[in-house]
Amino acid sequence: MTISQGKKVSVVIPNYNYGKYINRRIDSVVGQTYPIYELIVLDDCSTDNSVEVIEMKLAEVRERFPELKVSFVKNEVNSGKAIAQWKKGFELATGDYVWIAEADDSCSRRFLKEVMKGFDDPEVVLSYAESKLINSWGLMIAPSFRWSRDREKTGHYKKSYVKDGFHEIEEIMAIRCTIPNVSAAVFKNDKKLLKIMKEALKYMQVGDWYIYTKVLEGGKISYNRGSLNNFRIHKGSVTDDSKKAERHFDEIVDMHSYFKKKYDLSKDVIIAMKNEQNRVKARLG
Repeated sequence: MTISQGKKVSVVIPNYNYGKYINRRIDSVVGQTYPIYELIVLDDCSTDNSVEVIEMKLAEVRERFPELKVSFVKNEVNSGKAIAQWKKGFELATGDYVWIAEADDSCSRRFLKEVMKGFDDPEVVLSYAESKLINSWGLMIAPSFRWSRDREKTGHYKKSYVKDGFHEIEEIMAIRCTIPNVSAAVFKNDKKLLKIMKEALKYMQVGDWYIYTKVLEGGKISYNRGSLNNFRIHKGSVTDDSKKAERHFDEIVDMHSYFKKKYDLSKDVIIAMKNEQNRVKARLG
């Protein structure tokens, strides 16, 4: 890997108790065929051996890539929210683009090379790739997430595209969060994102959906149909906590209300939103 002389990408790896995955994650980042400019690892007061593992790994990275900007920031108190760590990452990032590469996920070595092509259009503010689903052991569960994001079978994801953000919201993002994993996305580094992320902290469950929505209201989105990101699914469900499940449902309704007020949505999308509420209500019990 050599340092990029073109688009400078800051990679932020937020970690909490993923010591068993973090080495592989860091390797997947520094091993990209597209050169990165900066690596920032954040630890949210892990209780496992993460800090020790990260410090050893970053010492190796600094030796292998002395020209790479590398930093490790450790919280003394757990933030309690993933988005709080995303926000900190954007506060620290000095690159033109930011990739939040979560510690337990992984990706193809071509991930950045392909996703960064989306920014050839200067109006693109967010570029992302399709995700494979993998389990805790790294075994593939599904080759893509398209089946879940386009439950209405509109064919929205039949091919890669660059599209106006407002159109993306009106066509599909208003129904559900259609970027299931932040590791699949690269953002144009705009300090407006700090305000958006601060606002998103009011949500317990749909803060990522809120962030993507507000970002897309500021420009275009690029989608690469290749399953270049590996989204790791762990056991556990919001149904384990009835209050959490109720909060999750209420936040989805809140997002739907926002879209209905702000956008001229089609009848089909309105129906799909109601169906989505019913589906989530049944799933959450």
